[in-house]
Amino acid sequence: MRDLTKEHQAASGRRLHAFTPKFAGAMLSVAGFTAAASVPALAADLTVTPAQQAEARRTAQQGIPVSELAQNAPSQYTVSTGDTLWGISGRFLRQPWRWPELWGMNQQQIRNPHLIYPGQVLYLIQRDGRAWLSTTPGGSGTVHLSPRVRGGAVDSAAIQSIAATDIEPFLIRPLVVDEGTLATSARIVAVPESRVFLGPDDNAYARGIAVDAPPGSDWQAYRPVTPVRDPVTNAVLGYEAEYEGNARLARSAQGPDAVSTMQVTQAQQEMGVGTLLMPQPAREAVRYVPHAPDAEVDGRVAKVYGGVEFGGAKQVVVLNVGSKAGLEPGHVLALSRTGETVRDRTDSNRTIRLPDERYGLAFVFRVFPGVAYAFVTDASNVIAVGDRATSPR
Repeated sequence: MRDLTKEHQAASGRRLHAFTPKFAGAMLSVAGFTAAASVPALAADLTVTPAQQAEARRTAQQGIPVSELAQNAPSQYTVSTGDTLWGISGRFLRQPWRWPELWGMNQQQIRNPHLIYPGQVLYLIQRDGRAWLSTTPGGSGTVHLSPRVRGGAVDSAAIQSIAATDIEPFLIRPLVVDEGTLATSARIVAVPESRVFLGPDDNAYARGIAVDAPPGSDWQAYRPVTPVRDPVTNAVLGYEAEYEGNARLARSAQGPDAVSTMQVTQAQQEMGVGTLLMPQPAREAVRYVPHAPDAEVDGRVAKVYGGVEFGGAKQVVVLNVGSKAGLEPGHVLALSRTGETVRDRTDSNRTIRLPDERYGLAFVFRVFPGVAYAFVTDASNVIAVGDRATSPR
């Protein structure tokens, strides 16, 4: 079997590159992703044991036990517009992250899954106490998703892992930036005399635009708000970035003190002198198959997005672990609250620690070296900073 640890690292590197415009290395440092000091204590051992390898081979050939199916798992299901992989997984499985096992997918298919489209019929095959999915009524011993030949325009109709509307802003806007990004970001240094704050079509003058940035390239405007700290080590993972709008490079200039001309294309907040600029990252559709991490992951919720102290289902959280801990898009993590330490009043007031309380699941959709963003798919309790995010096994 392949070295899965190396594949994790290579796959993570490829995805980071996909978010990084050619002319801007700055995006590589987005989201506090240089806070190495906090990683060693939390990073999981990425060694894949022979037992794990054997389990992967077995499930890829045999599917899963029938006992792992959802109570009312359908014998067949027609994929509909608006469906997500996560939603369909929940129809068939008690534990949706076991979706790859139900399909008999190998590691490469998990990272680059064949696409599922509206109109396809999925058949649940059960035999000898095992279950697997097929695109044919009778099924077969080895199941593979086999998409039909489709044009590029039609590919956009393929269902996504989780609803795009739930995570759209987090795919294309800066969220948390590290100190290196703050120090090297381009910034608006002057505005027309008649303006205090900028609006659409206004010009602005910026320094720090990369000399190889092509005219017409799009940039995001943002400003740092508050530091995001690791709830375990208290190290600063990065600084929350408030999105202010977008600007387009109208005319570039060269030299250390060169001033480039930007044209504002969108103003959501008050943009002006001091506003920071970052190249607009490419947007990627989230079509990663939901699956459990290969190695044990033990992270913490570092932030609940939305300016709130506590969160719930359908919210995005920042985790204090990323690709260095083996995370990749598509990983599903269990959320739990650390058990309280209380006095046992039945035994001379002895102090005891209650078990951790598991209350939900989070789907990882964007990963950087030191942190990751995850969408909370379900939660029976409130989410708080410091809650654990671990492998769901």
